[in-house]
Amino acid sequence: MPIALELSMERDWRVDTLRGYFLVAMTLGHFPNPLAPFTEYTFGYASAPDGFVFLSGLVSAWVYLLFRQRRGNSAMVSKVFRRARTIYLTHIALLVVGTLVALFLRTEVHRAAHPLQTFVSGALLWNQVGFDRILPMYCVFLAFSPIVLKQFTEGRAWLIGVISAGLWVGAQFGLGGLRSSAAGLGSVTFNLCAWQAYFVAGQYIGYRAVRSQASGVGKSRILLAACVVVSLLLMVDRHLLSLWGISPLLGFSGHPDHNPIRFLDAACLGYLIWWIPRAVDVAAMKLRFFRFLNLLGGHSLQVFAFSMLITRFEANTIKTLSPGANLIVALLIVLSLGLPAWLHQSFRERRTRGHNTDPWSGRTRYPCPPAATMRSASEASTSRL
Repeated sequence: MPIALELSMERDWRVDTLRGYFLVAMTLGHFPNPLAPFTEYTFGYASAPDGFVFLSGLVSAWVYLLFRQRRGNSAMVSKVFRRARTIYLTHIALLVVGTLVALFLRTEVHRAAHPLQTFVSGALLWNQVGFDRILPMYCVFLAFSPIVLKQFTEGRAWLIGVISAGLWVGAQFGLGGLRSSAAGLGSVTFNLCAWQAYFVAGQYIGYRAVRSQASGVGKSRILLAACVVVSLLLMVDRHLLSLWGISPLLGFSGHPDHNPIRFLDAACLGYLIWWIPRAVDVAAMKLRFFRFLNLLGGHSLQVFAFSMLITRFEANTIKTLSPGANLIVALLIVLSLGLPAWLHQSFRERRTRGHNTDPWSGRTRYPCPPAATMRSASEASTSRL
């Protein structure tokens, strides 16, 4: 696809590409393979889920606030809840498949005393089961999104900030992480009270971008230097064990925890990525690898659901393979992620052409400024060819 055509879709190419990378990293983290050590916590304390949740909040604000400007608040609320319904039904489908697989293979993926208890607790969004623990959290985030976005637009972002910060601080003392052992529920992987901070932060930056028709984040060389230093220190600390046999000093965990250092590292890494010139994106568009990641990121729910299905089987079968075979299987799994993305893209394009001409009913659009910036960079680049 020519660069001009990709840019005309008014999506932020970098955001979709990053989401695609995070999807690949999370997929590789769900089954044993030789690539996982290079994709899990490579840059420090933060990892793929941190960036993925943050970008989801960012995109949700872009999409729904622009839709609100065009169609009104009631239409926006309906659109938000339709998306929440889609995610919830996807969660239910994965829950059913996961329960059946656990019964058939006699695994311990679901820890409840009875499969029916697993299904009920999962359907009520109370129990995080299997690998798809992130979807119940998304359902809750979307359910509150109309309220959060309304407060932003009415000048009460400070109130949302206070509430979000209070929940995050509470999570450091156990809020949102308690489970009843008598109920047979599994441990909490994603603490809702902690991880909402990523989503809300993304929504606030997205709101600022829509309101000002700019990036939503200012650029400061002093802050950039501070983020570089902090990121490097945390990356070294995270790798102390593998480099010098010393345990990380700041309590690193290879699981999605709510360590304050993790949040700090994610913020610093995100700021560093924001400073990368847009001309780099234009150059990356010419490489198949990055275009593949961009395709995945544009169809994140479909790719994520597919990855959960395929890795649920691989996690139980790949253990018997040799290291070389494991590597081949891992690469094939990554390539297979393009299948649901391509199918969903083809379906959406046919539906848009066949039923209406409303651009808002087709592929989701993002605010124009990032695309406009990239279009200028693209024109400058092609003028030199």
